Amino acid sequence: MFGFFEGLFANRDGKVKLYAKKIRNKDTPVEERQNIALYLADDGQQDAILALLGRFEMTYEHGMKDSQEKTEVSNLVLSLGHDAIDPLEIFIRRCSNFARPMSIYEQIAGAEKARALLLELLDVEFEKSELKPAKKKNLLIRLADFKGPDIVASASRFLDDFDEGCRYAAVEVLLNQDETDDVREGLLKLLASTEEDSGRLKHRVAEAGMGRGWALGKHAEAIAKAPPTNFAVKNGQLVPG
Repeated sequence: MFGFFEGLFANRDGKVKLYAKKIRNKDTPVEERQNIALYLADDGQQDAILALLGRFEMTYEHGMKDSQEKTEVSNLVLSLGHDAIDPLEIFIRRCSNFARPMSIYEQIAGAEKARALLLELLDVEFEKSELKPAKKKNLLIRLADFKGPDIVASASRFLDDFDEGCRYAAVEVLLNQDETDDVREGLLKLLASTEEDSGRLKHRVAEAGMGRGWALGKHAEAIAKAPPTNFAVKNGQLVPG
């Protein structure tokens, strides 16, 4: 069913290692990848589940077919229930394309465990090299689904990140929170900063601040000196400019 070379791997471990490579290979025929996915899900051991999750690391040009195939794999992993939790945690910690696996993880393990894992991973990314911001940004995007003081504290660390995409994602996390002094202060400080050079980011904060009627307080003078495009400061608040 899987071709001639599979016959060379009579033992189970050899098959799993081979299938782990083939399921991530764009040149593997779709039907063969689907059969491999069924085999790995039926095996159900940790290394087989990790191999199955490897399908999320590959994207090929036929977008609709790629999405459909990943949905089939998602359903297989969901069917494994709690047996998939540990492999999912291992996979999410080491890969960049974690959006679908994280969604599966949350469905199986629950929102609180997903929240804790996101915060843990952001702690790791905060300490890493700044040269690879993709995972950090994607974690922040996912973090915006949650609320709480711990979420505010985690996201606020990235308001001065070197990567504009990460800063913007951190802003979106904070704008999604219940409004507190900490949230407002962090965003207004960014808006007043002469070091922030992203017009897009400042415009997003100003738009939210004006819509919510924020009092600029001690930041009013600094913001008034260099307001975002199409904004001005009047009576200590942002107005259309």
